[in-house]
Amino acid sequence: MRSILSIFVAATAYAQLAATAYAQFTPAQKAGNLDSFELVWSTVRDRSPDATLHGLNWQAVHDSTRPRIADARSMDEVRGILTDMLAKLKTSHYAIIASDLYEPLADSAPAADATPGFTPVVIDGKAVVGSVEPDSPAARAGIHPGMVLDGIDGAKVSGMLRLADNVKDQETQRIVARSVARKLDGPADEPVQLDLVDENGATKHIAIDRTQAKGKLVSFGNLPATRLLFQSRRLDGGAGYIRFNEFLDPVSIMPQFEAAVTEFAKAPGIILDLRGNPGGIGVMAMGIAGFFIDKAGQKLGEMKMREATLKFVIFPRAETYAGPLAILVDAGSASTTEILAQGLQDLKRARIFGTRTAGAALPSDIIRLPNGDGFQYAQASYTSDRGRVLEGNGVTPDVEVKQTQQALAMGHDLVIDAAEQWINSLGK
Repeated sequence: MRSILSIFVAATAYAQLAATAYAQFTPAQKAGNLDSFELVWSTVRDRSPDATLHGLNWQAVHDSTRPRIADARSMDEVRGILTDMLAKLKTSHYAIIASDLYEPLADSAPAADATPGFTPVVIDGKAVVGSVEPDSPAARAGIHPGMVLDGIDGAKVSGMLRLADNVKDQETQRIVARSVARKLDGPADEPVQLDLVDENGATKHIAIDRTQAKGKLVSFGNLPATRLLFQSRRLDGGAGYIRFNEFLDPVSIMPQFEAAVTEFAKAPGIILDLRGNPGGIGVMAMGIAGFFIDKAGQKLGEMKMREATLKFVIFPRAETYAGPLAILVDAGSASTTEILAQGLQDLKRARIFGTRTAGAALPSDIIRLPNGDGFQYAQASYTSDRGRVLEGNGVTPDVEVKQTQQALAMGHDLVIDAAEQWINSLGK
């Protein structure tokens, strides 16, 4: 009798646990998830650049997926189901963004007033300090490249990075990296609490102020507002160095770019650093390419939408730079960045250094779903002039160079070093 009673009690407890698991969502939350599913599904149906959806029976996908959403027990499960559905498209720029990651990226999120003055990069699954602005709060607090960012205001960074690692999706990984960086920013009158690990493995808790964020605040479409940064300088070996963080606001970027190219007219080479640049306005790639291509009629490729096709024709400038051009890329380089890099590589006008790009060259939009998550979706397809499809492939560097935490800690940027060595070797 005792055994039977024990079995009964265990079975009852299991049933209660199962019921609790199934009851995790309130009716309103469950409805929100179903509405989110319907919005994702219909957006793909109506907005995908490929009207045939690669031959998929999208209605059948709907009918088999909706019951799974209805029976889901957690938000992770809901996101996983939606991600699996989108993966059937085998196309980049489709991603479900968890609400806590979407918030700092949302177009409704207030723009950051201030920053601690350093930029993290994701290396081997860690958020590593990549660069520190001189005389910034971070610099004064002793933060230096190579340190690992472990926590922001008490929240572990590893949790956010684990999401990208679990999903194994380039788009999600880029979103996570940007979200980590934006979580550092905030009001100027509120210090940020940071946990960092130095090169010796020692953990340091640092509370530092924020300083006024640099760069012009710009926005594009429904994408979140961002601060646009441009820098140019001459390296010790004489090469010109140009970097900007997004292809936005051509009214300000293009004159600065032209001035930099003019300044470096007699430089032994130019290094264009597009690492971490997620893209932006596609036609800017044609304008940038025009500074380095002197033959009319050449193309970077073409972009096809449901209603039209855009050919990325290069219009050479009156004065072009004919010297060696090195373009630096990494997994954070996407969209317009990839179009420019692949196009100039196809034309044998640039040598590419770094690591393979995101393989996400499509223009996209991000919307908020009823359940609070974000949804990014593609609006066009892109093929390079030599017929290379970048989606899922990315731009393969001519010279693969991977940045390391150790090199950053020693004050070296291995990718810039490799590009500079190539430029200098051509002058010998």
